[in-house]
Amino acid sequence: MIKRKGEKIMGIIGIILSVIGVGFGALMLSIDPSYYEEVNEVLQEEGSALPMETLEASVHAFGIQFMVVSAIAAVLAIVGLLFLKTDRRAVLSGILFLVSAVTLLIGTVGLAFVPMVLMFIIGLMSLIRKPNTDIHTNEYPS
Repeated sequence: MIKRKGEKIMGIIGIILSVIGVGFGALMLSIDPSYYEEVNEVLQEEGSALPMETLEASVHAFGIQFMVVSAIAAVLAIVGLLFLKTDRRAVLSGILFLVSAVTLLIGTVGLAFVPMVLMFIIGLMSLIRKPNTDIHTNEYPS
């Protein structure tokens, strides 16, 4: 039985950061309409203005996407963390952590970099670390 304390601690940190990502997505949904006007003024100065409805719709869509992807990654990480209790399910746990990392990478366009890297490292650690086997047997006299 391997002590997987490092994976568990990093997994909890990754879950917490993913939940913070859900909060960040909710924060994007609660942006004041005056902010869109300021952004549109800056875009007009650069020569590439967008209609207000398009700008607001795109920010809301990305906020919802960020929330959903972060929530999915957090749930996958929680299930992976629960599977770390036994050595036989460590491979499944590693796969779940890697899927969570890929989900965060693709779904948030790389903005959730820290939890994504943590999930990737945990997934690799869960897959690579194997339980110690005794190399000494009773067949050969010592």
